[in-house]
Amino acid sequence: MKKFFDFCFEVEFYIKIAISCTIVQQILYWLLHSIKLNFITQVLLYWLVGSVSFYSVGLFIEKILKQNDTLRDKLTSRVKQVKKQPFPPFTAKGIILGEIKSFIAAFIILYLAPEVVRGNGLLLNIGWFLMRIIAADFCFYISHWLFHRKFLQKIHLQHHEFADSSSFVAGHKSLTEYIIVTVTDLLPIFIFGYDITQLLAWTIIGNAYNLEGHSSLSIFFVPSDFHDLHHSCFKGNYGIQGFWDRVFKTLNPPTKTTGLMFPVASLEKMTMKSSSH
Repeated sequence: MKKFFDFCFEVEFYIKIAISCTIVQQILYWLLHSIKLNFITQVLLYWLVGSVSFYSVGLFIEKILKQNDTLRDKLTSRVKQVKKQPFPPFTAKGIILGEIKSFIAAFIILYLAPEVVRGNGLLLNIGWFLMRIIAADFCFYISHWLFHRKFLQKIHLQHHEFADSSSFVAGHKSLTEYIIVTVTDLLPIFIFGYDITQLLAWTIIGNAYNLEGHSSLSIFFVPSDFHDLHHSCFKGNYGIQGFWDRVFKTLNPPTKTTGLMFPVASLEKMTMKSSSH
């Protein structure tokens, strides 16, 4: 029974990502489908959407949710406590360099990847995004596992300066790691091509779950302390979520978050509780 719930627990995350991406894609399609976007306009849009969503979601988590004691305590997923650390402050130089890096990445990605138009079919988009998150999780697992081998560890150490975690630690990585992670995440669009509305939706939702995953909170996408344990222990939990870690037996078992946003964990808790009586 537990293995069944573990499987459903991981599938729940994938389904959330696919449905959320599809909803955002539908909105973007409605806004953009009648507008002819040339290459430069698409690059600017991709870059702006990525940057605005990254900073707005991160600031919402850090400056609104975490500043409210009641919400922070209610949403905290971290079980294993670590020593609090000061996080690097934002600087004008850091932001400018980050945006230059993001713009160059957007330009190269859209230049190299073939453009396709997939329309706004619900089933097609849900299927596409489901494939994307499963494939992205696998690619991230492999690259992240390699980052923890001795011959590549130096590339990844900047990201692991923090055992404690904060949303913006998601973007705290070396240039080499940034390039490798970006390529592995977007590998499917180099193979299958990109639809601009799908790409923008993926960027928004990707930023949301990545920032949440580094925030030590379980808000909507992140159903456990899975990534907190990775930062605390420096081993295990190499995927975005635990599916591939279960497959390859590198899982550091997380503590699941229950509640309305995480129905599988809640159902498992109720089932196990009733069966124990």
